Amino acid sequence: MRSQFTHHDGVRLHYLDSGGESVENDRRAPIVFVPGMTCLAYDYEAVLPEFGRRTVVVEVRGHGRSDAPVDGYDLETLSGDVGAVVDAVTDGPVHIVTFSRGTSAAVLWTLGNAARVRSLSIGDYVPEEKLVPDDAVRWLLDGKWRGTPVRDRLDEKAALLTFQAAQERSFWEPLTELNIPLLAVRSPESRVIVPDEVWDRYARLFPSAQLVEFADSPHDIFRPDRARYPRLVAEHVDRADGR
Repeated sequence: MRSQFTHHDGVRLHYLDSGGESVENDRRAPIVFVPGMTCLAYDYEAVLPEFGRRTVVVEVRGHGRSDAPVDGYDLETLSGDVGAVVDAVTDGPVHIVTFSRGTSAAVLWTLGNAARVRSLSIGDYVPEEKLVPDDAVRWLLDGKWRGTPVRDRLDEKAALLTFQAAQERSFWEPLTELNIPLLAVRSPESRVIVPDEVWDRYARLFPSAQLVEFADSPHDIFRPDRARYPRLVAEHVDRADGR
């Protein structure tokens, strides 16, 4: 695994690259993984081999080892952060993989760069940008994620600016027009984020999508089996490449 850096509008961005000597001989489209709001790239170091090909994990501004500037936390700019990492990795096609709130920036980049996206995998979220109530934001920032305080995982001011800059908007319909192979995974415990009527909407709007429920997972679909989602993604991207 290698820590790599690139820049977007003067902001230094960190990403974790599964790398290795095999990358030079692997001509398949790489996976670009955009994880959730409270995730760090290194949370996924142990499971990157399970994706089965070169995989990079993006840390958008304000997260992990990326810079936390005083502004630039609207979704368009965060989407640009994703794009900067994609361009640093390849000038060709990619497979986009998301988890939780990282989905919004990844999907927005996908909509603007559909010709480069071989497949899309969405982990326990929806193709939307969502507003979060102030009390829920405070609860999130005061809590823990995967055993460590959230404040140790992201820049608190950057997180607040991200939530403040958010808009309520849907990407469902534009995404349906792209005909990109879609995998969506949800946790039955995540009824607020992906309730049954939204899960039904996935099935209705994306009749060819692969929809999978992890019956024993909380919102963190990497529990209890950390490799299950990556392995499912690996099968999905292989099918997409073989179309």
